[in-house]
Amino acid sequence: MLDRYKGGMEPSLGVAWAIARALDLPLDALVSDKYALARPAAASDTPADVVMLPLLDVVASAGDGAVNGHPQEIDRLPFSRILLRQLGVPPGTAHFLTVRGDSMHPTIPDGSIVLVNTAVRRPHNDGIYVVVLGDDVRIKRVQVGFDGAVTLMSDNAEIYKDERLAPADAERLRIAGRVFYKAGGL
Repeated sequence: MLDRYKGGMEPSLGVAWAIARALDLPLDALVSDKYALARPAAASDTPADVVMLPLLDVVASAGDGAVNGHPQEIDRLPFSRILLRQLGVPPGTAHFLTVRGDSMHPTIPDGSIVLVNTAVRRPHNDGIYVVVLGDDVRIKRVQVGFDGAVTLMSDNAEIYKDERLAPADAERLRIAGRVFYKAGGL
């Protein structure tokens, strides 16, 4: 695996987190030269430019949908406070979720951990959103038509066709947040 990573393959966010934790480094140290000569921080230290964000036990389906109970925090993962600020995401609204399925491949591979801004409750422009329809939690691109209809789109369009929700059905759709980061960026 190390040879694959050296060759340009990017590890999933979960693998990157495990590597950073083993090296006693913040996660962004794996993608930034800023830490190249720095002494690793002690495990109990949290640098001022790193914020610990909750990893929820929510599985968002990149497929047909996943049923989740009440979200619970299962861990806290480090993330760059500076990058959050640059992206305009308040730390209190950023949560890590796990993605299962291949409908958003290659943008978001199966098993990825993504960061979601839960303050975003309406789709804006092009983006990837966590959507809830009934009990199903999915990750999809969302397009809202002038007539109020909503189209849920997958990046793996060869296998997954667009789903168009008529205005009446679209009213039941909830936006739980906008995906704004995964390992390697979006």
